[in-house]
Amino acid sequence: MKNFIQKFQVTFIVMISLISLSLTSFAAKNYQAGFNMTDLNSTEDLSELLSYFQIKYDNWIKSVSDLFNEIKKGDCRLSIENGILHRHVEGVAIKCFYINSQGERFQLFEEKQVFKNGRVREGGHPFVAEKLQFNESPEQGALRGLAEELQISGPDVHVISLPKENKCDTIDCPTYKGIQSTYNTAVFYCEIPDSHYRSFYIEEQEDKQTFFSWIKIDNK
Repeated sequence: MKNFIQKFQVTFIVMISLISLSLTSFAAKNYQAGFNMTDLNSTEDLSELLSYFQIKYDNWIKSVSDLFNEIKKGDCRLSIENGILHRHVEGVAIKCFYINSQGERFQLFEEKQVFKNGRVREGGHPFVAEKLQFNESPEQGALRGLAEELQISGPDVHVISLPKENKCDTIDCPTYKGIQSTYNTAVFYCEIPDSHYRSFYIEEQEDKQTFFSWIKIDNK
């Protein structure tokens, strides 16, 4: 009788383990087959999705709630491609230039980003970057980016599209490590008028500061 009970206990444990494994596999397959961003109703839902794809978010520059807010605002969208969680971002890059009274030409560079948690992300980008919002045109996004990041706006501020420089890059996102991110970027050109020129610019955000400075370039 004792042996029978022991065998029954072992069999029961094995069955429970198999059922648990099957349910986990079923849930993972469900994500693969029927994922819809409308299913993400909370940061907990997003955390669960990340866990299924074994994405560790403890060392992210930003948080899960930051990514959730980006999704809900329409700043990005998620999809599953070839079994990999993918993030898509539509954005703009504005190349800003200034010519001083001596005829010297300068280009604005993003110098660095300093996060409130102490992390520093070095820049070096020769443009002002901005994510497009839902139903926003690239030109609208470019003008909004200048207003929000450089506090530059008004009837004397103009952007010119550079379609030959538009680009599409897929990388392992440095902000949300572990998520493959595709950036579809429309590029614009802007000459900063004297009325809006400053020797440097700082964008203040809730989680970070972004520093921009001018670098002298050849006058072409």
